[in-house]
Amino acid sequence: VLILLRESAQQANMSYADASFQEAYEPQGQNNSMTIDEMRILHRTALAEAESKRTELRLVLASRYRELVGSSDEVISMKERAEELNALVVALPELVERVVQSADASDAGGSTETLTTDESPSKVGKDEEESSLV
Repeated sequence: VLILLRESAQQANMSYADASFQEAYEPQGQNNSMTIDEMRILHRTALAEAESKRTELRLVLASRYRELVGSSDEVISMKERAEELNALVVALPELVERVVQSADASDAGGSTETLTTDESPSKVGKDEEESSLV
Protein backbone atom coordinates (compact mmCIF):
# COMPACT_ATOMS: atom_id res chain seq x y z
CA VAL A 1 0.00 0.00 0.00
CA LEU A 2 2.87 2.41 0.80
CA ILE A 3 4.47 1.69 -2.56
CA LEU A 4 1.23 2.51 -4.36
CA LEU A 5 0.87 5.75 -2.39
CA ARG A 6 4.44 6.77 -3.25
CA GLU A 7 3.91 6.02 -6.93
CA SER A 8 0.68 8.03 -7.05
CA ALA A 9 2.36 10.93 -5.23
CA GLN A 10 5.25 10.87 -7.70
CA GLN A 11 2.82 10.86 -10.61
CA ALA A 12 0.91 13.78 -9.09
CA ASN A 13 4.16 15.76 -8.71
CA MET A 14 5.11 15.20 -12.36
CA SER A 15 5.40 18.57 -14.08
CA TYR A 16 3.31 19.58 -17.06
CA ALA A 17 6.38 19.56 -19.31
CA ASP A 18 7.21 16.00 -18.28
CA ALA A 19 3.65 14.91 -18.92
CA SER A 20 3.47 16.55 -22.34
CA PHE A 21 6.89 15.12 -23.24
CA GLN A 22 5.75 11.65 -22.29
CA GLU A 23 2.50 12.05 -24.19
CA ALA A 24 4.33 13.23 -27.28
CA TYR A 25 7.08 10.64 -27.32
CA GLU A 26 5.77 7.53 -25.66
CA PRO A 27 4.43 4.96 -28.07
CA GLN A 28 0.68 4.57 -27.82
CA GLY A 29 -0.70 1.22 -26.78
CA GLN A 30 2.61 -0.20 -25.60
CA ASN A 31 3.69 -0.95 -22.09
CA ASN A 32 6.38 1.79 -21.92
CA SER A 33 9.16 -0.32 -23.37
CA MET A 34 11.24 1.01 -26.27
CA THR A 35 14.03 -0.48 -28.27
CA ILE A 36 17.45 1.17 -28.42
CA ASP A 37 16.77 2.36 -31.96
CA GLU A 38 13.46 3.92 -30.91
CA MET A 39 15.24 5.68 -28.04
CA ARG A 40 17.88 7.02 -30.42
CA ILE A 41 15.20 8.28 -32.81
CA LEU A 42 13.36 9.86 -29.91
CA HIS A 43 16.59 11.49 -28.69
CA ARG A 44 17.44 12.86 -32.15
CA THR A 45 13.89 14.19 -32.56
CA ALA A 46 14.00 15.90 -29.17
CA LEU A 47 17.40 17.48 -29.94
CA ALA A 48 16.20 18.69 -33.34
CA GLU A 49 13.09 20.26 -31.80
CA ALA A 50 15.14 21.91 -29.08
CA GLU A 51 17.52 23.38 -31.66
CA SER A 52 14.56 24.54 -33.73
CA LYS A 53 13.12 26.34 -30.68
CA ARG A 54 16.51 27.95 -29.93
CA THR A 55 16.75 29.20 -33.51
CA GLU A 56 13.21 30.54 -33.39
CA LEU A 57 13.97 32.32 -30.11
CA ARG A 58 17.15 33.85 -31.56
CA LEU A 59 15.20 35.16 -34.57
CA VAL A 60 12.48 36.66 -32.39
CA LEU A 61 15.08 38.25 -30.12
CA ALA A 62 16.98 39.70 -33.09
CA SER A 63 13.76 41.12 -34.51
CA ARG A 64 12.84 42.74 -31.19
CA TYR A 65 16.36 44.17 -30.87
CA ARG A 66 16.12 45.75 -34.34
CA GLU A 67 12.75 47.25 -33.41
CA LEU A 68 14.23 48.63 -30.18
CA VAL A 69 17.19 50.21 -31.98
CA GLY A 70 14.88 51.72 -34.60
CA SER A 71 12.60 53.12 -31.91
CA SER A 72 15.50 54.62 -29.99
CA ASP A 73 16.78 56.29 -33.17
CA GLU A 74 13.33 57.79 -33.71
CA VAL A 75 13.22 59.04 -30.11
CA ILE A 76 16.62 60.72 -30.52
CA SER A 77 15.48 62.34 -33.75
CA MET A 78 12.27 63.56 -32.11
CA LYS A 79 14.29 65.04 -29.24
CA GLU A 80 16.52 66.95 -31.67
CA ARG A 81 13.49 68.28 -33.55
CA ALA A 82 11.84 69.32 -30.28
CA GLU A 83 14.98 71.21 -29.26
CA GLU A 84 15.04 73.00 -32.64
CA LEU A 85 11.36 73.90 -32.27
CA ASN A 86 11.95 75.15 -28.73
CA ALA A 87 14.78 77.38 -29.94
CA LEU A 88 12.48 78.85 -32.60
CA VAL A 89 9.68 79.44 -30.10
CA VAL A 90 12.08 81.11 -27.65
CA ALA A 91 13.41 83.38 -30.43
CA LEU A 92 9.92 84.28 -31.66
CA PRO A 93 9.26 87.22 -29.27
CA GLU A 94 12.56 88.82 -30.27
CA LEU A 95 11.74 88.41 -33.96
CA VAL A 96 8.29 89.92 -33.48
CA GLU A 97 9.84 92.85 -31.63
CA ARG A 98 12.26 93.42 -34.52
CA VAL A 99 9.39 93.36 -37.02
CA VAL A 100 7.44 95.87 -34.91
CA GLN A 101 10.49 98.13 -34.60
CA SER A 102 11.10 97.87 -38.32
CA ALA A 103 7.49 98.78 -39.05
CA ASP A 104 7.64 101.73 -36.64
CA ALA A 105 10.89 102.91 -38.20
CA SER A 106 9.52 102.73 -41.73
CA ASP A 107 6.37 104.64 -40.65
CA ALA A 108 8.56 107.36 -39.15
CA GLY A 109 10.69 107.47 -42.31
CA GLY A 110 13.78 106.20 -40.57
CA SER A 111 15.86 103.13 -41.14
CA THR A 112 14.24 100.37 -43.13
CA GLU A 113 15.87 97.32 -41.64
CA THR A 114 13.72 94.30 -42.40
CA LEU A 115 13.92 90.69 -41.45
CA THR A 116 13.92 88.37 -44.42
CA THR A 117 12.23 84.99 -44.24
CA ASP A 118 15.45 83.05 -44.87
CA GLU A 119 17.16 84.49 -41.77
CA SER A 120 17.08 82.05 -38.91
CA PRO A 121 16.84 83.16 -35.28
CA SER A 122 20.40 82.02 -34.70
CA LYS A 123 21.63 84.30 -37.53
CA VAL A 124 19.62 87.21 -36.16
CA GLY A 125 21.10 86.70 -32.70
CA LYS A 126 24.64 86.59 -34.13
CA ASP A 127 24.05 89.76 -36.16
CA GLU A 128 22.88 91.60 -33.05
CA GLU A 129 25.88 90.35 -31.08
CA GLU A 130 28.26 91.55 -33.81
CA SER A 131 26.57 94.96 -34.02
CA SER A 132 26.79 95.41 -30.24
CA LEU A 133 30.51 94.64 -30.34
CA VAL A 134 31.21 97.34 -32.95
